[in-house]
Order: sequence, then C-alpha cells, then structure tokens
Amino acid sequence: MHPLRYQLAILLLLTGAWVLLHLSRLAIIIFPFKKIAARIGQLHLESTRMFNGISTINAIGHAIRRSSKFTLHDSRCYDQALTGKIMLNRRGLSATLYLGLAKESEHQLSAHAWVRCGDSIVTGKAGMDRYMVIACFGDA
Repeated sequence: MHPLRYQLAILLLLTGAWVLLHLSRLAIIIFPFKKIAARIGQLHLESTRMFNGISTINAIGHAIRRSSKFTLHDSRCYDQALTGKIMLNRRGLSATLYLGLAKESEHQLSAHAWVRCGDSIVTGKAGMDRYMVIACFGDA
C-alpha cells in the first residue's frame, strides 16, 4: 500500500474510533441497557475463535485505545467495548462483547467490559482475568 494511502487509512480509522467513542457514551447515557443489549449481539452466544485477519483486529484495537485518550469525556471500558463491537461488525467481523464483575471488598463490586474477535482481545484486555463473566453478546 502506498504510504500516503496507509496514513490516510490510519487517520480515518482513528477518526472513526473517536467519533464512535462519543456516540457510544451518548447511547449509554440516553438508552437503558436493555435497548443497547438488544443491538450488540445475541445474549450468551460467543463468536467463533477462528479468524485470520489479525492485522485488522489489531488496527481497530489500537485506534480505539489511542482515540480514547483524546475524547471529550472519560472513555471507559464499556464505551470502548461498544465502539470495538461496532467497528468490527461494520467490517463483517464476528465479535463477542463480555461483561464481568469482580468483588473488590465485602460490600463493593467492580465491573468491566471487553471485546474478543477470533482469539484476540480487542479492547479491555488489562485486568480482564480478575473478572467473572456474567454476560456475553456475540455474533453467529
């Protein structure tokens, strides 16, 4: 790929991630979880782990992580997971969004969200191992 085309593709990917991070945050604020869940995949269905397009997955994950540092709000794991799921699905890639809980203390829980495509964790990889999956939303 020509260097200028490559740089333009990266810029478009970063811009798309930045815009989707804001739209995801807006959707989280406006819509109840039930409405969002109905659109992100089938409950308790995991996407296949067989996939060969690792460069696309890595580019999307990188764009989301990088863009999240420059959003107009604190871009958290749930925003990033929704953005990742949307970006992957737009490219025809099956992915699974996971929601997990961890016990922080006697009376406190913490939540985390992450996205997997193939065998790769696209968003939310940091610390995900300490969370118990309570729901997943995948593509057939």
